[in-house]
Amino acid sequence: GLLLVMKQLSSSLLFLSSRSIGIMKMSSTSNSFQGKGRIWTHRPFEITPSSTITTTTTNPTISHCPLPRKTPTPALENRIHSVHQSAGFEALAQLCQSKQEFYKTQFSSRVTAEDANRIRKCKLPSSSSSSREEVDATIYLPKSKPDDDTKLLHGICLHVHGGGWIWGDSQYQVAHRCLEMTEMMNVAVVSVEYSLASTLSSDNGQIFDPVNEVESAIDWIETTGADELNTKSVFVASGESSGAHLLLLSMLKRRDRADGMVLPSTWKCLNLVYGFYDLSGSPSVRADGNDSSPMCGNELLCMADLYYEKILQENNRDGHGAKKIDRQHPSISPMYANLSNLPPALISVGTADPLIDESLFFASRYSLCGNDIETVLYEGGEHGIGHFGLQEDDEMGRRAREYTLQFMKRYLKDRVDS
Repeated sequence: GLLLVMKQLSSSLLFLSSRSIGIMKMSSTSNSFQGKGRIWTHRPFEITPSSTITTTTTNPTISHCPLPRKTPTPALENRIHSVHQSAGFEALAQLCQSKQEFYKTQFSSRVTAEDANRIRKCKLPSSSSSSREEVDATIYLPKSKPDDDTKLLHGICLHVHGGGWIWGDSQYQVAHRCLEMTEMMNVAVVSVEYSLASTLSSDNGQIFDPVNEVESAIDWIETTGADELNTKSVFVASGESSGAHLLLLSMLKRRDRADGMVLPSTWKCLNLVYGFYDLSGSPSVRADGNDSSPMCGNELLCMADLYYEKILQENNRDGHGAKKIDRQHPSISPMYANLSNLPPALISVGTADPLIDESLFFASRYSLCGNDIETVLYEGGEHGIGHFGLQEDDEMGRRAREYTLQFMKRYLKDRVDS
């Protein structure tokens, strides 16, 4: 344990060596940031051992909450990396397909027929000549009416789903959460249907290009999305796990195309939920092995390998030999990118998530590059807290999800009011 702590401390110092970082204490009156490049790291809940204790507020920003339930450890042979190593890619593809069938069943039990009428599929024009001609997306609209004075929704939330780059979709997996987002923030939610490493084969000409597909959604939102969806030109973005990874890479590409390498001011904030930012593997991921649930370090590394190998295949599509890219290349791992001129961000991660180092290290780099960032740690939170698995609807999971919505809503409101 001591050795791991020393390794993590050493790694942290590498990211913090450029300049000192201020850790902001929680304020009882305001959640707003002052200045640039500030980190606000905090735990929003006082943990209580009993779930019978009510949410008595001890501070406007701190309240009691029971520890979330711990997910039982699955059999090793059912872990993603074990399936891939023992039975090969076809078996892994079948596992991903079974996940998709589960999501379809979940959709029918969580989304009413009335709510399903607020969901529609659409095709967005691709921004890349190397990608698909069109990019599929799912759009979610609130049932509440827009403000009477403007008849406009408050903005658009770009959403990028998780699933380790190998499963998930923009509808069946996330519809209940996207409907919650659109209702709580009075926005249109645009969730991208990006290509998956488990379903595409380079032999049949299919293209694996998820970053450009997300970037295409960004371009559509900026150019025509507000007019088509009857919203104000105010945008926020949200991604979970691998979705946070793809969201960051696409935002960086969009920034690099902009004048002065600055994103349009219409992008107000990023919501990054237990993201994967270093595909070479942070200390906590590598040290976890098979320990954590519902997702362990070895599974996360396996999924990162699948993504990385698929990217190499795409780079070799011209048949002139593989164009080798290091796993720490900025186009692969946003941890090592120039992160300047990005919107304020919220990073959420549980203390029992193998990706906790990713979040803490990335928050340091995000701040060093001059951006405001808030980092929230959830005691006992596993990978997926508030979004999938046993901890999705635990009390802490529900509150974690609500906290992210309030964060985005605050930036939307600041823009709308101004």
